[in-house]
Amino acid sequence: MQQYEKDYAELVSRIVNEGETRQTRNGETRSLFGEMLTVPMNGDESFPILQGRKMYYKGALGELAAILRKPTCIADFERWGCNYWKLWAKADGSINVDYGNAWHADDQIERLKASLQLNPTDRRMIISGWRPDRLSELDLPCCHLLYQFYVREGKYLDMMWYQRSVDTMIGLPSDIIFAATWLIAIATEFGLLPGTIKMSLGDCHIYKEHYEAAYEYIERVDYTDFHTVPKYYYRKPIGVDFCTFEPDDITITNYTSHDKLNLELKV
Repeated sequence: MQQYEKDYAELVSRIVNEGETRQTRNGETRSLFGEMLTVPMNGDESFPILQGRKMYYKGALGELAAILRKPTCIADFERWGCNYWKLWAKADGSINVDYGNAWHADDQIERLKASLQLNPTDRRMIISGWRPDRLSELDLPCCHLLYQFYVREGKYLDMMWYQRSVDTMIGLPSDIIFAATWLIAIATEFGLLPGTIKMSLGDCHIYKEHYEAAYEYIERVDYTDFHTVPKYYYRKPIGVDFCTFEPDDITITNYTSHDKLNLELKV
Protein backbone atom coordinates (compact mmCIF):
# COMPACT_ATOMS: atom_id res chain seq x y z
CA MET A 1 0.00 0.00 0.00
CA GLN A 2 1.41 3.38 -0.98
CA GLN A 3 2.48 5.85 1.71
CA TYR A 4 0.11 8.53 0.45
CA GLU A 5 -2.84 6.22 1.19
CA LYS A 6 -1.62 5.65 4.74
CA ASP A 7 -1.39 9.44 5.10
CA TYR A 8 -4.88 9.81 3.63
CA ALA A 9 -6.25 7.21 6.09
CA GLU A 10 -4.59 9.08 8.95
CA LEU A 11 -6.32 12.28 7.80
CA VAL A 12 -9.67 10.47 7.70
CA SER A 13 -9.03 9.20 11.24
CA ARG A 14 -8.21 12.64 12.59
CA ILE A 15 -11.28 14.19 10.99
CA VAL A 16 -13.77 11.69 12.42
CA ASN A 17 -12.08 11.49 15.81
CA GLU A 18 -10.89 15.06 16.37
CA GLY A 19 -12.78 17.21 13.87
CA GLU A 20 -15.12 20.03 14.85
CA THR A 21 -18.77 19.12 14.43
CA ARG A 22 -20.41 21.66 12.15
CA GLN A 23 -23.88 22.22 10.73
CA THR A 24 -23.46 23.05 7.04
CA ARG A 25 -25.72 23.86 4.09
CA ASN A 26 -26.11 20.15 3.31
CA GLY A 27 -25.86 18.42 6.67
CA GLU A 28 -23.68 17.70 9.68
CA THR A 29 -19.96 17.24 9.18
CA ARG A 30 -16.82 16.83 11.20
CA SER A 31 -14.17 19.16 9.89
CA LEU A 32 -10.49 20.10 10.10
CA PHE A 33 -8.92 23.07 8.35
CA GLY A 34 -5.63 23.59 6.56
CA GLU A 35 -4.36 20.06 5.96
CA MET A 36 -1.68 18.86 3.54
CA LEU A 37 -1.42 15.63 1.57
CA THR A 38 1.66 14.70 -0.48
CA VAL A 39 1.24 12.35 -3.44
CA PRO A 40 4.65 11.38 -4.88
CA MET A 41 4.78 9.92 -8.37
CA ASN A 42 8.37 10.74 -9.41
CA GLY A 43 8.31 9.02 -12.75
CA ASP A 44 8.21 5.42 -11.52
CA GLU A 45 4.88 4.67 -13.26
CA SER A 46 3.06 4.09 -9.96
CA PHE A 47 -0.47 5.47 -9.89
CA PRO A 48 -2.17 6.92 -6.78
CA ILE A 49 -5.45 5.07 -6.45
CA LEU A 50 -6.85 3.89 -3.11
CA GLN A 51 -6.63 0.18 -2.36
CA GLY A 52 -8.43 0.23 0.99
CA ARG A 53 -11.65 0.56 -1.02
CA LYS A 54 -12.49 -0.18 -4.62
CA MET A 55 -12.30 2.92 -6.77
CA TYR A 56 -14.30 3.28 -9.97
CA TYR A 57 -11.83 5.62 -11.57
CA LYS A 58 -13.28 5.97 -15.06
CA GLY A 59 -15.61 8.74 -13.93
CA ALA A 60 -12.69 10.87 -12.73
CA LEU A 61 -10.88 10.34 -16.04
CA GLY A 62 -14.02 11.38 -17.91
CA GLU A 63 -14.40 14.42 -15.68
CA LEU A 64 -10.89 15.56 -16.62
CA ALA A 65 -11.55 15.04 -20.33
CA ALA A 66 -14.74 17.12 -20.11
CA ILE A 67 -13.23 19.92 -18.04
CA LEU A 68 -10.29 20.30 -20.42
CA ARG A 69 -12.87 20.97 -23.18
CA LYS A 70 -14.78 23.76 -21.36
CA PRO A 71 -18.05 21.99 -20.39
CA THR A 72 -21.40 23.77 -20.67
CA CYS A 73 -23.86 20.87 -20.33
CA ILE A 74 -24.21 17.43 -18.82
CA ALA A 75 -23.72 15.78 -22.20
CA ASP A 76 -20.17 17.18 -22.20
CA PHE A 77 -19.43 15.04 -19.13
CA GLU A 78 -21.48 11.98 -20.04
CA ARG A 79 -19.79 11.78 -23.45
CA TRP A 80 -16.64 10.74 -21.57
CA GLY A 81 -18.30 8.41 -19.06
CA CYS A 82 -18.65 10.86 -16.15
CA ASN A 83 -22.22 10.57 -14.91
CA TYR A 84 -22.35 12.38 -11.55
CA TRP A 85 -22.40 16.02 -12.65
CA LYS A 86 -26.13 15.82 -13.42
CA LEU A 87 -26.70 16.38 -9.70
CA TRP A 88 -25.74 20.05 -10.16
CA ALA A 89 -27.25 20.67 -13.59
CA LYS A 90 -30.30 22.70 -14.53
CA ALA A 91 -33.47 21.00 -15.73
CA ASP A 92 -32.53 21.56 -19.38
CA GLY A 93 -29.18 19.80 -18.88
CA SER A 94 -27.07 22.93 -19.00
CA ILE A 95 -24.48 23.61 -16.31
CA ASN A 96 -22.56 26.77 -15.49
CA VAL A 97 -19.15 25.99 -13.97
CA ASP A 98 -15.73 27.60 -14.02
CA TYR A 99 -13.95 24.23 -14.03
CA GLY A 100 -12.07 24.23 -17.31
CA ASN A 101 -13.80 27.34 -18.60
CA ALA A 102 -11.77 29.59 -16.31
CA TRP A 103 -8.62 27.57 -17.07
CA HIS A 104 -8.89 28.59 -20.72
CA ALA A 105 -9.85 32.20 -19.95
CA ASP A 106 -7.23 34.96 -20.22
CA ASP A 107 -4.82 32.61 -22.00
CA GLN A 108 -3.89 30.82 -18.77
CA ILE A 109 -3.23 27.48 -20.45
CA GLU A 110 -1.34 29.11 -23.31
CA ARG A 111 0.92 30.95 -20.85
CA LEU A 112 1.56 27.75 -18.92
CA LYS A 113 2.54 25.96 -22.11
CA ALA A 114 4.85 28.80 -23.16
CA SER A 115 6.61 28.75 -19.80
CA LEU A 116 7.07 24.99 -19.78
CA GLN A 117 8.55 25.22 -23.25
CA LEU A 118 10.68 28.36 -22.97
CA ASN A 119 11.08 29.30 -19.29
CA PRO A 120 10.69 26.22 -17.05
CA THR A 121 11.94 28.07 -13.94
CA ASP A 122 9.09 30.59 -14.23
CA ARG A 123 7.41 31.22 -10.86
CA ARG A 124 4.16 32.23 -12.56
CA MET A 125 3.13 28.82 -13.91
CA ILE A 126 -0.31 29.04 -12.35
CA ILE A 127 -3.81 28.18 -13.48
CA SER A 128 -6.69 29.62 -11.45
CA GLY A 129 -10.32 28.54 -11.63
CA TRP A 130 -11.57 31.13 -9.13
CA ARG A 131 -13.49 34.08 -10.56
CA PRO A 132 -15.19 35.92 -7.65
CA ASP A 133 -17.33 38.02 -9.96
CA ARG A 134 -19.09 34.86 -11.23
CA LEU A 135 -19.76 33.02 -7.97
CA SER A 136 -23.45 33.95 -7.80
CA GLU A 137 -23.99 32.69 -11.37
CA LEU A 138 -22.41 29.26 -10.97
CA ASP A 139 -24.23 26.00 -10.37
CA LEU A 140 -21.24 24.91 -8.28
CA PRO A 141 -18.20 27.09 -7.49
CA CYS A 142 -14.85 25.34 -7.94
CA CYS A 143 -13.79 23.21 -4.97
CA HIS A 144 -10.23 22.77 -6.27
CA LEU A 145 -9.34 26.10 -7.75
CA LEU A 146 -5.60 26.87 -7.98
CA TYR A 147 -2.74 24.89 -9.49
CA GLN A 148 0.93 25.87 -9.60
CA PHE A 149 3.55 23.93 -11.55
CA TYR A 150 7.30 23.56 -10.93
CA VAL A 151 9.93 21.85 -13.05
CA ARG A 152 12.35 20.07 -10.70
CA GLU A 153 15.84 18.92 -11.67
CA GLY A 154 14.95 19.66 -15.26
CA LYS A 155 12.94 16.46 -15.60
CA TYR A 156 10.11 16.23 -13.03
CA LEU A 157 6.91 18.28 -13.17
CA ASP A 158 5.52 18.95 -9.70
CA MET A 159 2.10 20.39 -8.88
CA MET A 160 0.79 22.41 -5.94
CA TRP A 161 -2.99 21.98 -5.72
CA TYR A 162 -5.23 24.19 -3.58
CA GLN A 163 -8.73 23.02 -2.65
CA ARG A 164 -11.10 25.17 -0.58
CA SER A 165 -13.69 22.46 0.17
CA VAL A 166 -12.78 18.78 0.55
CA ASP A 167 -15.37 16.00 0.72
CA THR A 168 -12.76 13.70 2.17
CA MET A 169 -14.50 10.35 1.74
CA ILE A 170 -16.03 10.70 -1.74
CA GLY A 171 -14.42 13.67 -3.45
CA LEU A 172 -10.77 13.62 -2.42
CA PRO A 173 -9.91 10.08 -3.63
CA SER A 174 -11.29 10.95 -7.07
CA ASP A 175 -9.59 14.35 -7.02
CA ILE A 176 -6.26 12.58 -6.50
CA ILE A 177 -6.90 10.46 -9.59
CA PHE A 178 -7.89 13.59 -11.51
CA ALA A 179 -4.77 15.49 -10.40
CA ALA A 180 -2.39 12.62 -11.13
CA THR A 181 -3.81 12.05 -14.60
CA TRP A 182 -3.71 15.75 -15.44
CA LEU A 183 -0.09 15.94 -14.27
CA ILE A 184 0.82 12.91 -16.40
CA ALA A 185 -0.80 14.51 -19.47
CA ILE A 186 0.93 17.88 -19.02
CA ALA A 187 4.32 16.35 -18.21
CA THR A 188 4.17 14.05 -21.23
CA GLU A 189 3.44 16.89 -23.64
CA PHE A 190 6.68 18.58 -22.59
CA GLY A 191 8.86 15.50 -22.29
CA LEU A 192 8.86 15.58 -18.48
CA LEU A 193 8.02 13.00 -15.84
CA PRO A 194 5.16 13.44 -13.36
CA GLY A 195 6.70 14.40 -10.05
CA THR A 196 5.03 15.19 -6.73
CA ILE A 197 1.55 16.55 -6.07
CA LYS A 198 1.25 18.60 -2.89
CA MET A 199 -2.38 19.12 -2.00
CA SER A 200 -3.18 22.09 0.22
CA LEU A 201 -6.62 21.39 1.63
CA GLY A 202 -8.94 23.96 3.22
CA ASP A 203 -12.13 22.72 4.89
CA CYS A 204 -11.58 18.94 5.08
CA HIS A 205 -14.88 17.41 6.11
CA ILE A 206 -16.64 14.09 6.44
CA TYR A 207 -20.43 13.97 6.40
CA LYS A 208 -22.35 12.33 9.23
CA GLU A 209 -23.72 9.78 6.77
CA HIS A 210 -20.11 8.72 6.02
CA TYR A 211 -18.80 8.30 9.60
CA GLU A 212 -19.45 4.57 9.70
CA ALA A 213 -17.77 3.99 6.32
CA ALA A 214 -14.83 6.12 7.44
CA TYR A 215 -14.23 3.90 10.47
CA GLU A 216 -14.50 0.80 8.29
CA TYR A 217 -11.96 2.22 5.85
CA ILE A 218 -9.52 3.13 8.63
CA GLU A 219 -9.71 -0.42 10.00
CA ARG A 220 -9.04 -1.89 6.57
CA VAL A 221 -5.91 0.19 6.13
CA ASP A 222 -4.71 -0.54 9.67
CA TYR A 223 -4.94 -4.31 9.22
CA THR A 224 -4.15 -4.82 5.54
CA ASP A 225 -1.13 -4.02 3.42
CA PHE A 226 -1.30 -4.70 -0.29
CA HIS A 227 2.10 -5.54 -1.72
CA THR A 228 1.01 -4.71 -5.26
CA VAL A 229 1.44 -1.13 -6.44
CA PRO A 230 -0.97 0.11 -9.13
CA LYS A 231 0.80 1.18 -12.32
CA TYR A 232 -0.22 3.25 -15.31
CA TYR A 233 0.53 3.35 -19.01
CA TYR A 234 -0.05 6.59 -20.92
CA ARG A 235 -0.36 6.12 -24.65
CA LYS A 236 -0.01 9.66 -25.99
CA PRO A 237 3.48 10.57 -27.23
CA ILE A 238 5.56 13.60 -26.30
CA GLY A 239 4.34 16.84 -27.86
CA VAL A 240 0.60 16.11 -27.99
CA ASP A 241 -1.64 18.82 -26.53
CA PHE A 242 -2.70 17.75 -23.03
CA CYS A 243 -6.12 19.34 -23.63
CA THR A 244 -6.88 16.50 -26.05
CA PHE A 245 -6.74 13.93 -23.22
CA GLU A 246 -9.28 11.09 -23.46
CA PRO A 247 -9.98 8.45 -20.79
CA ASP A 248 -8.67 5.66 -23.02
CA ASP A 249 -5.28 7.39 -23.13
CA ILE A 250 -4.42 5.96 -19.72
CA THR A 251 -4.50 2.34 -18.61
CA ILE A 252 -4.22 1.40 -14.93
CA THR A 253 -2.83 -2.04 -14.20
CA ASN A 254 -1.84 -4.12 -11.17
CA TYR A 255 -4.78 -2.71 -9.24
CA THR A 256 -5.99 -4.77 -6.28
CA SER A 257 -8.25 -3.45 -3.56
CA HIS A 258 -10.80 -4.13 -0.85
CA ASP A 259 -14.48 -4.04 -1.73
CA LYS A 260 -16.28 -0.76 -2.37
CA LEU A 261 -17.66 1.37 0.44
CA ASN A 262 -21.28 2.46 0.34
CA LEU A 263 -21.16 6.26 0.27
CA GLU A 264 -23.99 8.64 -0.63
CA LEU A 265 -22.93 11.72 -2.59
CA LYS A 266 -23.99 14.93 -0.83
CA VAL A 267 -24.94 17.94 -2.97
